[in-house]
Amino acid sequence: MENFSLVKVEWSKYREFLKPEIDKIGEKANDPNFYTYIDKACSNEWAFLFLSPGGFVVLQPRKQREVSYIDIVAAHCIEGDAISKYLSFILTLASKGKAQYLRFYTVRKGFDKVALKHGFNKAGYHRNFAIWRYKI
Repeated sequence: MENFSLVKVEWSKYREFLKPEIDKIGEKANDPNFYTYIDKACSNEWAFLFLSPGGFVVLQPRKQREVSYIDIVAAHCIEGDAISKYLSFILTLASKGKAQYLRFYTVRKGFDKVALKHGFNKAGYHRNFAIWRYKI
């Protein structure tokens, strides 16, 4: 697993630049409000943008019933395979924040093999989204 460095940046400086890629992710998920959700979450600092030279990740720290976890709201890598490239960084960050697991939702069937390969387990479904978790 490669270890790509991601840097937390100010959402307002990159929001317009990243809108087309976030819109593409929303299109694949059949969610026309995806960019709006990320824009609101990052603008209000409920979620945070991390950039690398070839992509980005939006992470949202969460807490439910005294359990802390990180939602991977969006991830994109120009070269593909964002999980391989960013997982190590996200795990380090999540451990520092005392998160107990990572979580992401996807409609993409291709993640069934990829997510399992990287240690994620399917935790169920919400609407047509598979829910994946990685226990830390």
